[in-house]
Amino acid sequence: MRETIKLVGIGPDGKPTGSVYMTTKNKKTMQKKVELKKYCKFTRKHIVHREAK
Repeated sequence: MRETIKLVGIGPDGKPTGSVYMTTKNKKTMQKKVELKKYCKFTRKHIVHREAK
């Protein structure tokens, strides 16, 4: 069953940048937190976005 998750942009200093993406993941096959490189409109770069609660 796919569930909706929120990805939050993490800057180089380890703090959130404010960039947010919504996506889905299958919790049966992916039990770890999702980490993707996406574009951040605030820093104008591709940065790591991690799964948030």
